[in-house]
Amino acid sequence: MQALAMPRGVFVLALGLLLAGCATRDSVEEAQNSANLADQHAGAAASAAANADSHAASADSHAGAAQARADEAAGIGNAAMTAAQAADQKASSAQSNVARANARIDYLERHLMPKHWAATHRKAKHKAAHKKQQTASNSGT
Repeated sequence: MQALAMPRGVFVLALGLLLAGCATRDSVEEAQNSANLADQHAGAAASAAANADSHAASADSHAGAAQARADEAAGIGNAAMTAAQAADQKASSAQSNVARANARIDYLERHLMPKHWAATHRKAKHKAAHKKQQTASNSGT
């Protein structure tokens, strides 16, 4: 009898599992609709991801172009700075040459034309002193 009890227990257990696994037609249709809806959402998400990837690639392309233009502008700026520095050096050299030439002219005027030099410098000194007096009287009132 015990030999029959074991197979009968297995049979009852198997029958319970078999009946518990059955689903109604409505629950199967609901599950299928849920799966279809999930599939549609997954497709929409994949499409949105592809669109975002396309926009990211476009943005990366624009960023690369902007970087190239920035590098070009930096190169132009560096060239302009180099040219400005060279011009500044030339201007400084010219300024010192002008000062040296003025000193030579003053020396030559003083030694070759002393009367002209004295008359020119006396007027200049008088004008400078007169300007200082006017400035002092205007600022004092």
